[in-house]
Amino acid sequence: MKEIDAFLVEVEIADYGLRGKDRLKMTDVDQWGKDPSVQIMRKVFKGMEKAQHELLKRLDIIPYDLRIRRWRGQALTLFERTWDVANRMGVTMNEYTASAIYVHCLAKIMGSEGINIPAGILLEAENVERIFKEVFS
Repeated sequence: MKEIDAFLVEVEIADYGLRGKDRLKMTDVDQWGKDPSVQIMRKVFKGMEKAQHELLKRLDIIPYDLRIRRWRGQALTLFERTWDVANRMGVTMNEYTASAIYVHCLAKIMGSEGINIPAGILLEAENVERIFKEVFS
């Protein structure tokens, strides 16, 4: 058992490149959380998660549906493309705009797999249609 513990300690040190007092502990304060750009991105991701949850709820799709993982992966790829296009167009990606665009990406992926997305259930954002037109042109 001591050999396993020693191995795990070495793996942990190797993973973080830290030794002795520089090693991180679970109780250490989240220094990244003080960075304003990190705070903004956390809000963006929280908004995206909330928008996804609302969409699934409105479509009566349970959170444990095995298809969701695949949809999310494809939606993320599409979302990254739209984020790039939005930046080039000068659109500010605040938490609301990012959430609206992400949920549109997710709905587009789900719709391509036969899920009926009724009109009017997606978040509305000023530039979503313009961004999507540019992405798919």
